[in-house]
Amino acid sequence: MARYGYSSVTDKGFSAFAKELHAGAWKGIEIEAYDVPDRMPKASLIEASRPVTLKLRLAWGIRDLDEALGVSGDVIGQLDTEWDAAQRALHLYLGSEAEQKDPERKAAAERLRGSLLAGAGTEQTTYGYEEEVDFGYQQITRAKKAPLEADVQKVGLGPYLARVEEATNALAKGIGREGGKKRTAPSKRLREAMGASSTAFNAVHEDLDFLIEHTRAGKERSMLEGLRAPLIALLERYPAKAKGEGVAAETGEGEATG
Repeated sequence: MARYGYSSVTDKGFSAFAKELHAGAWKGIEIEAYDVPDRMPKASLIEASRPVTLKLRLAWGIRDLDEALGVSGDVIGQLDTEWDAAQRALHLYLGSEAEQKDPERKAAAERLRGSLLAGAGTEQTTYGYEEEVDFGYQQITRAKKAPLEADVQKVGLGPYLARVEEATNALAKGIGREGGKKRTAPSKRLREAMGASSTAFNAVHEDLDFLIEHTRAGKERSMLEGLRAPLIALLERYPAKAKGEGVAAETGEGEATG
């Protein structure tokens, strides 16, 4: 089986992909007759179109992951959206302060950017849920200690950090980490769900590659390419990292076919 790199995708990445199944080319693939609670549909899967079975595999994998996380995809998605927004607001404000004429204020903003943000400023919004919570708590802790505490006062960062803290606490509560509890090792169920998601996405991607390669140019090929496009975009958002790179280890590598 071909390897595409899905073992680098976080729980957040897989869970958020549920939205892609209701948009673009995937939206036109109807699975209602087959998507039943016990996953043993009366309608024959053998007679179903290939895109239907591919969408089912992705949808069921995402659902299993959300259940392993202990939250609904909609709820965790809303909490994560606010966390990401708080991080972007922090990044934009510090960017603005770094352009101030006052050299002391500019220097303070630059120190804060270097200490509180990741990558170009919003890399942390691509982390998994657990890693985002860890990162948020690290930001708050660092900002309350010298020498950054004085910089926070200098640039008036308090309201932005308060939003980050509120969003981090809400996300932590959403994934079962109330009270700032330290992250524990992922449960066996979560590791298995991550591995299964990686395997499912990999298999679907490989099938689409095969179908596209052997389908003549036209409406059907365009549809298949439309199904593959968000998968490629997902991999681009979560590129494979060198061993030891990144803020925290991945939730789980799953099978070696990711």
